Amino acid sequence: MRVHEFGNRPSPAVSTYGLRHIVRNADDDVKNYVTNDFYVDDALSSTPSAEEAIQILKKTQTVLKENGSIRLHKIASNSPTVLEAFPVNDLKKNLKTLDLCSDDLPVQQSLGLAWDLNTDCLIFNISIPDKPFTKRGELSTVNSLFDPLGFISPIIIHGRILMRDLCQEVNDWDQPLLTEFEKEWSNWKESLKSLHKLAIPRMYTPTSFSQATERSVHILCDASEKAIAAVAYLKTVSESGDVHVGFIMGKSKVVPVCGHTIPRLELCGALLATEVGRIVFEGLNLSPDVAKYYTDSMVVLGYLNNRSRRFYNYVSNRVSTILCHSKSEQWTFVPTHNNPADLGTRCFTTVEELVDSNWLQGPSHLLISNSDEQKRFPLVAPDNDKEIRPTLAVRKAVIEESGLHSKFEKFSSWEKLVIAFALLIRVARARKSQTQTLSVRDIGITKEAKIFILRLAQQASFRMR
Repeated sequence: MRVHEFGNRPSPAVSTYGLRHIVRNADDDVKNYVTNDFYVDDALSSTPSAEEAIQILKKTQTVLKENGSIRLHKIASNSPTVLEAFPVNDLKKNLKTLDLCSDDLPVQQSLGLAWDLNTDCLIFNISIPDKPFTKRGELSTVNSLFDPLGFISPIIIHGRILMRDLCQEVNDWDQPLLTEFEKEWSNWKESLKSLHKLAIPRMYTPTSFSQATERSVHILCDASEKAIAAVAYLKTVSESGDVHVGFIMGKSKVVPVCGHTIPRLELCGALLATEVGRIVFEGLNLSPDVAKYYTDSMVVLGYLNNRSRRFYNYVSNRVSTILCHSKSEQWTFVPTHNNPADLGTRCFTTVEELVDSNWLQGPSHLLISNSDEQKRFPLVAPDNDKEIRPTLAVRKAVIEESGLHSKFEKFSSWEKLVIAFALLIRVARARKSQTQTLSVRDIGITKEAKIFILRLAQQASFRMR
């Protein structure tokens, strides 16, 4: 079979398998390029030099053509050297007619993002649809914003919060919403038009940091009554000791309308941080051990470092999930004013606010060498925390059967107890001597029974002495 139906469920998986099957016997660099940097039929990769990019592209072209009759073309790069190394027919359509020596390189669409080849920055070319002020129109407008890496999460979350608040009172999808919020909604849509001013460097670190001595991922999280957020940065230390912090990705979510406390939301923020971490580690091929997590909630840190108390299901399930993907030693405290994730829970209204904040630049404390000293974070007011199960005091009482004296309580009077033991003495003597013994009422047997009873009582009560 040479053709797969478009829209058929297994077609993408079969096509991807076929592409990887072609390079199964190729060199490792070609195999890694096709396996890790291809998404369906598009590839996006980065190399330290133009020479390496040219080499990997030409080798991949040869392998795909010889083994699968597949043509690798529509090449675009921010380096004119790379573009000049290939025939014009192999370049992207809008690059074929350019003079690579004098003309500016155009903006390319790469996996849904706009890539300015001249500045090597990712930009936003957003066209805001003119939709009616209804539930359907709001949903269409908010979902038209494509931001997979969370560059503008503090702005998008504002629209999502507005949509949630506006749609609570309206059930019909095409019913006009409350006019008192229409101005705020219009102002938010108007602020989106200035997103074209925003430019984010494509590279996490400058080329001067290519020979780094240390790389680590730092993930911060926070929560408010409206949203939770997490943001990840790559900290790179050069051979000379210089430090650079680069934005990797961020994520924000709207919280439920009711039913959640701030500690619960902070815990959900920590869970979101581990989700962001998993995406980052897989995408950058980094070990989770190089990560460090931050939160401004001492309650959450107490939950993650707890070793003595048990939680109810809501907290217990989330704590166990967090600790499955991170270690309690990787979590530490950060003040709110140094926590960029706090910005992801607010509502930015302009691009200028986003640019001036440390959401994209990262917190200043990452530029300073962090201490490796481990701090202890105990539970905060565990006796008053409703998420912590109460401590039950259990006492074990051991009752030992001590023979005849345990039967004393079955007699209602002293006289009956003495008569019973006198009878036992008489029967015992009768069996021993095979003769008729004295009467139970005999004074000697009665006295002997009393002495025997008192000795048993003393042994039971004063055995330790």
